[in-house]
Amino acid sequence: MAHTEPPTPPHSLSDWKVLLPYWRSEDRWKALGLLGSIIGLSFLDVQVAVWFGKWDQTFFDTMFAYRVAACIALLPIYILMTSLSAGMRVIQQYMTQVLSMRWRLWNTRVYLRKYLSDDAYYHLEHGQNRADNPDQRIADDLAQMTVWTLRLGLEAIQAVTTFLSFAVVLWTIGGTLSFVWHGWHIVIPGYMFFGTTISILLVSFMLEKAGGPLVSANYRQQHYDADLRATLLDVRRNAEQIAFYSGEAAEHFRLSECLNRIAKNWRSVMTYTWRANTVVELYTGGVNIVLWALLVPKLLAHALTFGLYSRINSAFMNVRRSLQWFIENYTDLATLRSILQRLGEFERVVVSLPAGGIVREPTDADGIEIKALSLDRSDGSRIADIGSLHIPAGERWFISGPSGAGKSTMLRALAGLWTQGTGHISFNMRDAMFLPQRSYVPTGSLLQALGYPATPDRYAREACEEALLAANLAFLMPDLENESAWGDVLSPGEQQRLAFARVFLARPSTLFLDEATSALDEKNEADLYARLLERLPHITLISVAHRAALKAFHGQEMILREKSVTVQRLL
Repeated sequence: MAHTEPPTPPHSLSDWKVLLPYWRSEDRWKALGLLGSIIGLSFLDVQVAVWFGKWDQTFFDTMFAYRVAACIALLPIYILMTSLSAGMRVIQQYMTQVLSMRWRLWNTRVYLRKYLSDDAYYHLEHGQNRADNPDQRIADDLAQMTVWTLRLGLEAIQAVTTFLSFAVVLWTIGGTLSFVWHGWHIVIPGYMFFGTTISILLVSFMLEKAGGPLVSANYRQQHYDADLRATLLDVRRNAEQIAFYSGEAAEHFRLSECLNRIAKNWRSVMTYTWRANTVVELYTGGVNIVLWALLVPKLLAHALTFGLYSRINSAFMNVRRSLQWFIENYTDLATLRSILQRLGEFERVVVSLPAGGIVREPTDADGIEIKALSLDRSDGSRIADIGSLHIPAGERWFISGPSGAGKSTMLRALAGLWTQGTGHISFNMRDAMFLPQRSYVPTGSLLQALGYPATPDRYAREACEEALLAANLAFLMPDLENESAWGDVLSPGEQQRLAFARVFLARPSTLFLDEATSALDEKNEADLYARLLERLPHITLISVAHRAALKAFHGQEMILREKSVTVQRLL
């Protein structure tokens, strides 16, 4: 979670590319079918609106001619067309919701695959190229993207259809403006259409100038809102540690800082929104003046009936509404553009994750082969020169050295999490297991937490109970089916013992331990190692630890120092 001022990426057309993959996917034909049906209903709805304009002219001309019977005869068809229009809109809304959900689910699955592939989730948090709050981008931004894109896109399509349909009507019934100016006889066909179009396009240009910075302000607002949620989650996740430290004041300060950033940026959002809304409200309040001015020639020529005025007004309003779609939806478009920026940035960061210079190659061969391995920091400075090593299958190595010598970094390189440096690593990665110092215990059933990362049905209950017994966790056997936040229920030592129970279940051929027993007392630690070697006597074991007592369970010791690596036999 970043607390620095987020650099707002420049808006570019590439951000809009995140909308395209779904429409090229295996689900594209169903999606295009739904979209085509929705657009078709929009077109029909516009045609019904055009029909209503003609009906209005006929009805009001008949009414003001005092032909009551003829007026009544026109009502049944009006009721029928109104019912048809309402039905089409209901069906269109339903189909839009179906399409929105299909699009969101597909996008979310794709983003989850990208997020969980090639350790991207790890590098996004620990690498050089980071994307703040990826959880928000996947859970919130994708959902908002589909909703906003469909709503605004379909409204834009309907606006274009409406414009084309009623532009013809306005051009036809508006007539031609003819006048003499400085001896020149000027004729403007379709002057009502041109007057309406020019006035609205001028206002749209003014709106873009007044509210342009709103996109960047919305981008920052989403960043700061996500920071607040992440900080609150931090407090929830570390409640016990905060309580021990009596850190309420410090946490209040952190949360207040988040709120201050939100408030400060919100003032920018309000400023740019106010500017944009001022232009919109002034235009909305004065737009009828444009119509009245355009009607003056017809009034002077006594060529305006009430029915004709009704039809001109309907055509003018529809052309106006279609052209001012951009004006009415400007703030929503700004929100969508900021969402697309965040998703586009996420895509670019995931794609550009550094490959690094350390090459890992899976093999079916026994043992671990390390060639010319050097570990570097992200700035290029050297952490350690490991060199070349061959660890035969079944050997047990103890890795020691002062803090910062590169012990845990070496294990991260073996796991593929650290790519900075050079060298080649090869071993049977499919049958290997890594235990970090801080064990991960997912929320859910204890059976799920015990079998992680396998699915809960992978192991028989008897095998799970036996693994718990071997890890000195027999008291948890009755709770195997119970669901809870086990990461909060179990102590750090119990979590580390649970990790060993996973090893007893999975039975890997190679096991890497990074301070995996640091929270245990020496007796429990020794018991776990003894049971590990008893149950898996042929396992290849690599342990990073500080306690010298663990050397008794290993045959070789690798001592990492700042500029040297020493390997010596222990047994």
